[in-house]
Amino acid sequence: MWIVAIIIGIGALWDGFTTLFGIDEVLGIFRPGQEVNTVKAAFAVVVSLVIFGFMMATHLIWTFVTDDLVTLLIKIAWFLCFAIDLYTSVRGNSYYVFENKIDSGPEMLGLILVTFLITASTILMSRLLFAKDSRGNKYLF
Repeated sequence: MWIVAIIIGIGALWDGFTTLFGIDEVLGIFRPGQEVNTVKAAFAVVVSLVIFGFMMATHLIWTFVTDDLVTLLIKIAWFLCFAIDLYTSVRGNSYYVFENKIDSGPEMLGLILVTFLITASTILMSRLLFAKDSRGNKYLF
């Protein structure tokens, strides 16, 4: 199980990095020859960490037993984080990995599918860290 967790963990870390890269791509923070706006850079880091945190907390969020207003708001925030994560990760992978050279529909589909799998690795990591198997034992710790 540990080898699976390591592989999935690497994918989850890449998801976090591509989210940051995607936010950079949208905001144009780290461009060659331009001075870095430290407020924008800090904003990008904080937003990336919040999104990564929500994705890593997926299992906890979706196993809340109460359905009060706070739980509902957290679940809505999770959906927003998931959508932003997918979008920024696609932008980050496209720009930094593929150098914005996606020339056809199949290439774009491949980029989206791979990005979805990388984003899903963070969700799976949440399950591996916080869920229990059918006997009540934790998967990792």
